[in-house]
Amino acid sequence: MPKHHNQKAPIIGLMLNRRTIYILSISLIALLAVACSSADTDLAEATEVPPATEVIEQTSEPLATDVPLATARARATVTPTPEPKGTEVPESESVTFYLQGFNSLGRGEYVDAERTFTTVVELEPGFARGWDGRAQAFMLQGKYEEAMLDFDRAIELKPNLSVAYANRSLTRLAIDDLAGAERDARRAYELDAESVAAHLVLGRVEANKGDPDGALAWFDLAVATDPEDASTWWWRGRFYRDVLAAGNPALEDFNKAIELAPAQAALYLDRAQLYIQAEVEPELALADLEEAISLSQDPKLPTIIARAEELIAELDANAATAQ
Repeated sequence: MPKHHNQKAPIIGLMLNRRTIYILSISLIALLAVACSSADTDLAEATEVPPATEVIEQTSEPLATDVPLATARARATVTPTPEPKGTEVPESESVTFYLQGFNSLGRGEYVDAERTFTTVVELEPGFARGWDGRAQAFMLQGKYEEAMLDFDRAIELKPNLSVAYANRSLTRLAIDDLAGAERDARRAYELDAESVAAHLVLGRVEANKGDPDGALAWFDLAVATDPEDASTWWWRGRFYRDVLAAGNPALEDFNKAIELAPAQAALYLDRAQLYIQAEVEPELALADLEEAISLSQDPKLPTIIARAEELIAELDANAATAQ
């Protein structure tokens, strides 16, 4: 099935009466994994399975919801940068495991990543980024309590670790702790004005407060800060679709996200939902739903498969009614 990276749909106008509650769909993973990640910036300027070890993009199933932090991709670099004076510098063996852990996150192998980062923190219990890495692995598996404990430990060891605050804000968002998510995101932004995860969380927070202009400013900043990160376009596209009911901008952002991350199943699912809500040609929605199912086979993404199958059944029912 062709992937239709830039489908040319009929012009989609404002979808008044089609507004839905804007939810974090991180991956998480996804994303976010349009999610999961960037790699650490101190040790390897990585992101979390998104950003500097921040979790925003996703290579697997979204973190919590109706689907997104998914778009998670690990971006750890190979050359570690020195930790601040007084911080224990990990041994080369720990660095090797650390980078392996981020590679596993980037492939959506979260259980393997968890095991690898466990080895890192056992070898170097004072290495903050090792705890942050394992916390990301927990978060992307939906183990939010364990993730919070590890993020807390990372911050305790290194209070200026921006990515740990950013990733913890994503976790708080996934468990509906919006006040905590805002605090952590603002702290991450204070420490690193280019923290894309912080931008996205603050956009989500402002949308929840009923300030669409403020929300859009944060989403625009995320896109401007890292236009090569599919998750930034994805989150803004969902905002356009679900909060502003603006079909054309949403379609443009989903198209761009798919261009950047064509293997992310959740992106096709969200674009299909846009087509269905806008009541445009059902063939476009069906093509995206079939692509989402195809991309969700290895690894299995049951939430995305189930939702895509529901929407296909809805399209079939609508077609039968129209005949």
